[in-house]
Amino acid sequence: MSKKLFGIVGPSGSGKSTYVAYAREKTGFGEIISTTTRLPRKGEIDGKDYHFVTQEEFKNIEMIEIDEYAGNFYGTAQKDLDYAYLQSDCAFMVVTYEGAQIFKKLFKEKNLDIDVITIFVHTPIEELEKRMINRGDDKKRIKERIENIKQRKEYDNLHKTDYVFETSSDLTLEETCQQFTNFIYKISGES
Repeated sequence: MSKKLFGIVGPSGSGKSTYVAYAREKTGFGEIISTTTRLPRKGEIDGKDYHFVTQEEFKNIEMIEIDEYAGNFYGTAQKDLDYAYLQSDCAFMVVTYEGAQIFKKLFKEKNLDIDVITIFVHTPIEELEKRMINRGDDKKRIKERIENIKQRKEYDNLHKTDYVFETSSDLTLEETCQQFTNFIYKISGES
């Protein structure tokens, strides 16, 4: 049976990291933690949410893929990929759509038995803005992020991924996290 990598994509504020953290705890699946040059947001923990590094440190890490978003670099280190599959045959990765495509191509070229399954976390843009405000983001920074989402046409990727997970403002965070976990169980073939 091939290994699975769930590439969780979607705009900033859509809940990707929160849903993955919850689902990891429930499923025991691994996670590939990305490395970034951006500063941690309030409540983020180095080594749990991201590996936070300087631009100089970033340049010296063996990366599988690199992407630039909102003036910061994000990437996946080879060592983090190796570590994720020590935990389980299934792993999560919060990544850009382009990053997920790089993994699909790379694994195919290297003949690795890893299925990359992309899931777009769809949250309406108005809801994203509310979430960014609630998590304490600066108003100017929120406006920049919303503009960046529009410029990058991130919602265009909605119909390019393998699956779409629709969030609902009618559900509590706990209910949405459980719904996401059930969704993952269903498409992973695990129970």
